[in-house]
Amino acid sequence: MIDDFVEQHRFLGNAVPRIIVEHVAGLASRRVTPEATPAELEKLFDEPLPEKGIPLEEILARFRDDVAPNAMGVPNPRYFGQFNPTPLPIGVWADALSSLLNQNAGAWRNGPSSAMIEARVIRWLCDLLNYGRKSFGTLASGGSEANLLALKCARDSVTADIINRGVRKAPGDLVIYASDQCHYSIDKSADLLGLGREGVRKIPTDDRFHISLEMLREAIARDRDAHRVPCCVVGVAGTTSSGAIDPLEELADIARENGCWYHVDAAYGGPLAFSPQHRDKLRGIERADSITFDPHKWMFVPFSCGATLVRDGGQVLRKSFDMTPEYLNDDRGGADVEFDFFRYGQMGTRRFNSLKLWMAVKFMGREGYARTVERQIELTKYLAKQLDALGNFKRLGEVETAVCCFQFLPTPDLDGPNLDLLQQRLQQTIERSGEAWLTTTVLKGRRALRVNINSFLTEQHHIDDLVKLLARFANDIK
Repeated sequence: MIDDFVEQHRFLGNAVPRIIVEHVAGLASRRVTPEATPAELEKLFDEPLPEKGIPLEEILARFRDDVAPNAMGVPNPRYFGQFNPTPLPIGVWADALSSLLNQNAGAWRNGPSSAMIEARVIRWLCDLLNYGRKSFGTLASGGSEANLLALKCARDSVTADIINRGVRKAPGDLVIYASDQCHYSIDKSADLLGLGREGVRKIPTDDRFHISLEMLREAIARDRDAHRVPCCVVGVAGTTSSGAIDPLEELADIARENGCWYHVDAAYGGPLAFSPQHRDKLRGIERADSITFDPHKWMFVPFSCGATLVRDGGQVLRKSFDMTPEYLNDDRGGADVEFDFFRYGQMGTRRFNSLKLWMAVKFMGREGYARTVERQIELTKYLAKQLDALGNFKRLGEVETAVCCFQFLPTPDLDGPNLDLLQQRLQQTIERSGEAWLTTTVLKGRRALRVNINSFLTEQHHIDDLVKLLARFANDIK
């Protein structure tokens, strides 16, 4: 049995690297979006449960011929879509090494090295954001889970009875405040935590898509007058639609003045802290009670890898999440209980995701991330200037991160549904071409085009090609 096990690894260890290297070698020339329709893919993979196993060669051939060609080209330098990165090579292979060890990172006794590495990368992220020595956190599947963990801490901070007896023990309906540009996971979290989606107050934003501080204060005052309980103020450092960064320092003041938990969703924008040029955009983040940070976005770690960081660290997280089942008794005569990460969140079984983050940071270093962040912001500003020069594109907001939003506006008076339809048609035309991929979003009630420079492989000539593509297809659909 062991000989067969070793032989399978030997075969795969030779075959899989060839597939990976061939795939990445062809990124630049490959379509970004696959041509197949959902019906075609459904037919391609329509097969019964195998009764007998098939050779490894055939399985890899199916991956090479059917799976990879029909995947979205996320690592492509012409992918300008969501906050999905080109993964660092070290991160790709770290995933394989993590699977090799197959550690359960939930408890120290099941994964000693994984627990210590997770504690170390959490310390690195806390130090990066100038959190104090009491800060701690836990890795999560991504920003949605990280926001959920943080908002549970916010909910539980209102009164100790909530953890055991639920929100009915709160002194009134709890309210979360966030801008109308916040991530949808804030609404989902409020639902899951028993506050209801109506427990989230969406505060309007200004023309730069920053939360209105005056309207936030007014909303808190109205809720107090109605005997509701302001619970949490959420600031966003890098909104999904526009990449905007809320005034974090001022939000910290408002949260403190009103006795609210202060959470900053920096899932995307957190890595600005690497850059001497841009870290001041995060001024005030160190005052947050909790922070969401996604290394699988601007740190180019393969999915999935998010993090919840908490200023008062282990004490707060353990208060909200710790339990000790009989089979994980903490009376073990050692100092390892504090490294049981199932005590800091809701997951029991946890993948060794800290390994790829640890390796990525060691490979890139602070300076490597700083250079990449700065270069991508400069490329985004270059894109903005090129769009301005076209004349029939209107930019929306400012370039604060590596996101640029704009509208195709062939005539100055175009507005309403016709404007929305035109943006969608242009985006869909580019998507069908396979030459690039960008998304649309809605800003101030109107559809807009959105470009995010995700890939560290993207260079200026890719931006020039995108601008030519926009101009060419815009002329075709007028």
